[in-house]
Amino acid sequence: KEMRTKFFILAIVLVGIFSSCKNEKSVDSLEVVQPEVVDNAFKVTLNVTVKKDDTFSLYYTEDGSTDFTKSPPLWMVVKGNASQQDVVFSLPQDVIPTQLRLDFGMNKDQEPIVINSFQMNYFKNEFKIPGNQFFIYFDPDITKTIFDKTTATVSAVIKDGVRQSPSFYPNANPLGNEIKKIVR
Repeated sequence: KEMRTKFFILAIVLVGIFSSCKNEKSVDSLEVVQPEVVDNAFKVTLNVTVKKDDTFSLYYTEDGSTDFTKSPPLWMVVKGNASQQDVVFSLPQDVIPTQLRLDFGMNKDQEPIVINSFQMNYFKNEFKIPGNQFFIYFDPDITKTIFDKTTATVSAVIKDGVRQSPSFYPNANPLGNEIKKIVR
């Protein structure tokens, strides 16, 4: 009799333990909540068509000048492709540029490059233009660059048989004003 009573009590305790666990979720079914990561880097994105491998560079200033020797440029390797592609430059954290300069490659065999669009982002603010408006914000260095405004095509000047590296300097007021708008 005593054994039956102990067994009965043990059975009730076990039923209680298992029934209290049945509403718990397994660790695998729990939802993982990730904190939202805020990317506060200023970004410049060129959507371009570049047919051969190359390297582009972005120069920037932080003092309103166009003296691009004060900060090292950002270099971006671009894989050649007949399709459009984004070339994204992320400035160092907490750097807010005031002016930008873009150099379009060093490959001596590069074919004409098409600028499909130009974009700047800072936090959730964005400025984007189609390639055929690029000339409003940037001026080509005419000693190195041939730029067709209607097709937004960049070609290199050939000087004494040597291909120059195309580059664009800021049209200071329009570009500087758009940068100010998105960093407010």
